Amino acid sequence: MIEWFNQLPLEYQIYYGIGIFALMVVAIQMVMTLVGFDHDGGFDVDVGDIDHGSGIGLFSSQTLGAFFLAFGWVGVAALKGGVSSVFAGTIAFACGIGAMFAMLYILRGMLSLQSQGNLDYTSAIGEEGTVYVTIPGSDEDGGGQIQINIQGRLTTASARKLTPGSLKPGQRVRVTAVNGSSSFVVEPT
Repeated sequence: MIEWFNQLPLEYQIYYGIGIFALMVVAIQMVMTLVGFDHDGGFDVDVGDIDHGSGIGLFSSQTLGAFFLAFGWVGVAALKGGVSSVFAGTIAFACGIGAMFAMLYILRGMLSLQSQGNLDYTSAIGEEGTVYVTIPGSDEDGGGQIQINIQGRLTTASARKLTPGSLKPGQRVRVTAVNGSSSFVVEPT
Protein backbone atom coordinates (compact mmCIF):
# COMPACT_ATOMS: atom_id res chain seq x y z
CA MET A 1 0.00 0.00 0.00
CA ILE A 2 2.79 2.44 0.91
CA GLU A 3 4.70 1.61 -2.29
CA TRP A 4 1.60 2.29 -4.37
CA PHE A 5 1.10 5.66 -2.65
CA ASN A 6 4.76 6.67 -3.00
CA GLN A 7 4.71 5.90 -6.75
CA LEU A 8 1.83 8.31 -7.37
CA PRO A 9 2.49 11.83 -8.69
CA LEU A 10 2.28 14.58 -6.03
CA GLU A 11 -1.19 15.80 -7.14
CA TYR A 12 -2.61 12.30 -6.76
CA GLN A 13 -0.94 11.89 -3.35
CA ILE A 14 -2.56 15.12 -2.12
CA TYR A 15 -6.07 14.22 -3.30
CA TYR A 16 -5.83 10.57 -2.26
CA GLY A 17 -4.43 11.59 1.13
CA ILE A 18 -7.23 14.07 1.76
CA GLY A 19 -9.88 11.64 0.47
CA ILE A 20 -8.66 8.65 2.51
CA PHE A 21 -8.25 10.69 5.70
CA ALA A 22 -11.70 12.30 5.30
CA LEU A 23 -13.24 8.89 4.62
CA MET A 24 -11.77 7.55 7.87
CA VAL A 25 -13.02 10.58 9.84
CA VAL A 26 -16.54 10.32 8.38
CA ALA A 27 -16.59 6.55 9.04
CA ILE A 28 -15.56 7.16 12.67
CA GLN A 29 -18.28 9.82 12.99
CA MET A 30 -20.88 7.38 11.69
CA VAL A 31 -19.78 4.64 14.08
CA MET A 32 -19.80 7.07 17.00
CA THR A 33 -23.30 8.23 16.03
CA LEU A 34 -24.55 4.65 15.86
CA VAL A 35 -23.03 3.92 19.29
CA GLY A 36 -24.54 7.07 20.78
CA PHE A 37 -21.74 9.63 20.67
CA ASP A 38 -23.58 11.93 18.27
CA HIS A 39 -22.12 15.22 19.43
CA ASP A 40 -19.35 17.24 17.80
CA GLY A 41 -17.46 17.64 21.02
CA GLY A 42 -18.40 21.29 20.84
CA PHE A 43 -16.77 21.97 17.46
CA ASP A 44 -19.09 24.31 15.62
CA VAL A 45 -18.47 27.77 14.20
CA ASP A 46 -21.36 30.20 13.79
CA VAL A 47 -21.05 32.23 10.61
CA GLY A 48 -23.53 35.09 10.78
CA ASP A 49 -27.04 34.16 9.70
CA ILE A 50 -26.05 30.73 8.39
CA ASP A 51 -26.61 29.15 11.82
CA HIS A 52 -30.25 29.52 12.88
CA GLY A 53 -30.06 27.89 16.30
CA SER A 54 -30.37 24.33 15.06
CA GLY A 55 -27.08 23.30 16.62
CA ILE A 56 -25.49 22.57 13.23
CA GLY A 57 -23.38 25.34 11.73
CA LEU A 58 -21.69 25.70 8.37
CA PHE A 59 -18.31 24.70 9.79
CA SER A 60 -19.30 21.73 11.96
CA SER A 61 -17.29 18.52 11.87
CA GLN A 62 -19.97 16.85 9.74
CA THR A 63 -20.00 19.53 7.06
CA LEU A 64 -16.19 19.81 7.01
CA GLY A 65 -15.97 16.02 6.72
CA ALA A 66 -18.32 16.17 3.71
CA PHE A 67 -16.22 18.96 2.15
CA PHE A 68 -12.91 17.11 2.43
CA LEU A 69 -14.42 13.78 1.40
CA ALA A 70 -15.84 15.28 -1.80
CA PHE A 71 -12.74 17.44 -2.38
CA GLY A 72 -10.33 14.50 -2.18
CA TRP A 73 -12.24 11.96 -4.23
CA VAL A 74 -13.50 14.41 -6.87
CA GLY A 75 -9.91 15.67 -7.23
CA VAL A 76 -8.70 12.11 -7.85
CA ALA A 77 -11.51 11.48 -10.34
CA ALA A 78 -10.81 14.74 -12.17
CA LEU A 79 -7.09 13.95 -12.47
CA LYS A 80 -7.89 10.45 -13.69
CA GLY A 81 -10.24 12.05 -16.21
CA GLY A 82 -7.26 13.82 -17.72
CA VAL A 83 -7.91 17.44 -16.71
CA SER A 84 -5.15 19.80 -15.62
CA SER A 85 -4.16 20.13 -11.94
CA VAL A 86 -5.60 23.66 -11.69
CA PHE A 87 -8.93 22.64 -13.22
CA ALA A 88 -9.03 19.49 -11.04
CA GLY A 89 -8.52 21.68 -7.96
CA THR A 90 -11.29 24.03 -9.05
CA ILE A 91 -13.71 21.18 -9.68
CA ALA A 92 -12.76 19.51 -6.38
CA PHE A 93 -13.22 22.74 -4.43
CA ALA A 94 -16.61 23.45 -6.02
CA CYS A 95 -17.82 19.91 -5.33
CA GLY A 96 -16.50 20.14 -1.76
CA ILE A 97 -18.46 23.35 -1.17
CA GLY A 98 -21.54 21.71 -2.70
CA ALA A 99 -21.15 18.67 -0.43
CA MET A 100 -20.70 20.95 2.57
CA PHE A 101 -23.96 22.81 1.91
CA ALA A 102 -25.76 19.57 1.01
CA MET A 103 -24.71 18.08 4.36
CA LEU A 104 -25.83 21.25 6.16
CA TYR A 105 -29.22 21.05 4.41
CA ILE A 106 -29.62 17.33 5.23
CA LEU A 107 -28.68 17.76 8.89
CA ARG A 108 -30.98 20.74 9.31
CA GLY A 109 -33.78 18.77 7.67
CA MET A 110 -33.24 15.86 10.05
CA LEU A 111 -33.17 18.16 13.06
CA SER A 112 -36.46 19.74 11.98
CA LEU A 113 -38.09 16.32 12.41
CA GLN A 114 -37.51 16.49 16.16
CA SER A 115 -40.44 17.51 18.28
CA GLN A 116 -40.46 19.78 21.27
CA GLY A 117 -42.53 18.43 24.14
CA ASN A 118 -42.83 21.72 25.96
CA LEU A 119 -45.96 23.80 25.68
CA ASP A 120 -45.72 27.57 25.43
CA TYR A 121 -48.47 28.69 27.82
CA THR A 122 -48.18 32.32 26.69
CA SER A 123 -49.54 31.26 23.28
CA ALA A 124 -52.91 30.59 24.98
CA ILE A 125 -53.47 34.23 25.95
CA GLY A 126 -56.69 35.37 24.27
CA GLU A 127 -57.86 31.79 23.63
CA GLU A 128 -61.05 30.32 25.02
CA GLY A 129 -61.36 27.25 27.20
CA THR A 130 -63.86 25.50 29.45
CA VAL A 131 -63.91 25.41 33.25
CA TYR A 132 -63.08 21.88 34.40
CA VAL A 133 -62.93 22.41 38.19
CA THR A 134 -64.79 25.32 39.81
CA ILE A 135 -62.73 28.52 39.83
CA PRO A 136 -63.44 30.59 42.95
CA GLY A 137 -63.63 34.40 42.83
CA SER A 138 -60.77 36.72 43.77
CA ASP A 139 -61.74 36.90 47.44
CA GLU A 140 -61.63 33.12 47.93
CA ASP A 141 -58.54 30.94 48.39
CA GLY A 142 -57.32 28.48 45.81
CA GLY A 143 -57.98 28.12 42.17
CA GLY A 144 -59.69 25.83 39.77
CA GLN A 145 -58.83 24.20 36.47
CA ILE A 146 -59.67 24.78 32.85
CA GLN A 147 -59.37 22.69 29.72
CA ILE A 148 -57.88 24.52 26.75
CA ASN A 149 -56.21 23.75 23.44
CA ILE A 150 -52.58 24.87 23.51
CA GLN A 151 -50.58 24.31 20.33
CA GLY A 152 -53.10 21.73 19.13
CA ARG A 153 -53.12 19.80 22.41
CA LEU A 154 -56.06 19.64 24.81
CA THR A 155 -54.56 20.54 28.18
CA THR A 156 -55.91 20.79 31.70
CA ALA A 157 -54.26 23.65 33.60
CA SER A 158 -54.69 25.57 36.83
CA ALA A 159 -56.62 28.81 36.60
CA ARG A 160 -57.49 31.79 38.80
CA LYS A 161 -60.00 34.57 38.46
CA LEU A 162 -59.32 38.15 39.58
CA THR A 163 -62.94 39.31 39.84
CA PRO A 164 -65.51 38.23 42.46
CA GLY A 165 -67.85 35.31 41.85
CA SER A 166 -66.99 31.75 40.98
CA LEU A 167 -67.04 30.00 37.61
CA LYS A 168 -68.72 26.59 37.45
CA PRO A 169 -67.62 23.56 35.36
CA GLY A 170 -68.70 23.80 31.74
CA GLN A 171 -68.60 27.62 31.58
CA ARG A 172 -66.57 29.18 28.78
CA VAL A 173 -63.64 31.39 29.79
CA ARG A 174 -60.99 33.45 28.03
CA VAL A 175 -57.35 33.41 29.12
CA THR A 176 -56.15 36.94 29.94
CA ALA A 177 -52.69 36.23 31.37
CA VAL A 178 -50.28 33.54 32.48
CA ASN A 179 -49.91 33.08 36.23
CA GLY A 180 -46.59 31.31 36.85
CA SER A 181 -45.21 28.73 34.43
CA SER A 182 -48.34 26.63 33.93
CA SER A 183 -51.33 28.49 35.36
CA PHE A 184 -53.71 30.98 33.82
CA VAL A 185 -55.71 34.05 34.79
CA VAL A 186 -59.16 33.83 33.18
CA GLU A 187 -62.37 35.83 32.78
CA PRO A 188 -65.82 34.61 31.72
CA THR A 189 -66.78 35.02 28.06
